[in-house]
Amino acid sequence: MLIGKQIGPYRILSRDRLADTPYLYKATHIERRETAALLFLKRLPRQEDPAESQFLQKLALYATLDHSNLARIFPIEAYEGHHILPMEFMHGKTLAEMIGAGPCDFDLALQTAIQTARALLEVHENGLVHGHLTSRSLLLEEGNQVKLLDVVLPYLPPNLVLRDPREPESQKQNPPLGQPPLLHRSYRAPEQVRGKPGDARSDLFSLGAVLYELSLGEFLFTGGDAAALDRQIVDRELPGLTAVRPQASPGWSRLLRALLQKDPADRYPSAYELLSDLEKLNYGFSLDKLAFRPTNPRLTRRGFFRSFTGDPEE
Repeated sequence: MLIGKQIGPYRILSRDRLADTPYLYKATHIERRETAALLFLKRLPRQEDPAESQFLQKLALYATLDHSNLARIFPIEAYEGHHILPMEFMHGKTLAEMIGAGPCDFDLALQTAIQTARALLEVHENGLVHGHLTSRSLLLEEGNQVKLLDVVLPYLPPNLVLRDPREPESQKQNPPLGQPPLLHRSYRAPEQVRGKPGDARSDLFSLGAVLYELSLGEFLFTGGDAAALDRQIVDRELPGLTAVRPQASPGWSRLLRALLQKDPADRYPSAYELLSDLEKLNYGFSLDKLAFRPTNPRLTRRGFFRSFTGDPEE
């Protein structure tokens, strides 16, 4: 039992969890008087193992990033046989906790989108992809500061994580109250569901799903089992937000629809173009046209007639 022990400069306070990362411990760094989240490893990752080597590469790359909307992860430390991955400990609510409470205020949703897009731009421009972004990956701290979590932890091979054998299996697996049991896989982009690797546009699809849920006040893809959930993600066409939330602005609905396109070629190509449109909305512009044109635009019947009237399709 680690709780109450001092390991190196850390005193272990309690068991905790951030986003979808279980088996964390809340600790205080005695010398710096800072709170940290610690993940204990069975051993040091090995360079000769491809998966473990990839994790070390991603971790080293992520450690070079310095952005106010990215949760910090520090180099692995070793003390008397214990191998520890220290992380920034944060207080706040995940967006998953907020979604079930009803539709979010538009200004808060917009500021959340802007901060997350800035974090993703930093991640993507430095050669990283989140690949597992969910509403539990985004934490809202005091003052509505957004923190993007779990950027590299999904690359950590599960067999390296030190687990407490005395913790019941049911306690490990149960989702937080009010959240779908398969939430951890309900934000994957359609191409990821089909088995293709995720890229920057996959992260933007995941963000679009989170923002749509914030505006809607409920979870989108909640299939009873993995197969049903996958079918929803691939096949379910979401209506424009104004169809279900008439008070939503057409520009915001248009932006979300562009994020949630099934074909990656029809989505925002990068967080840079997304940020451009978010800033327009932030300054009160109507966003009649998006900052990009889809590679393979699909002309609907409504779009065909609107092409004659000049009225932009939502």
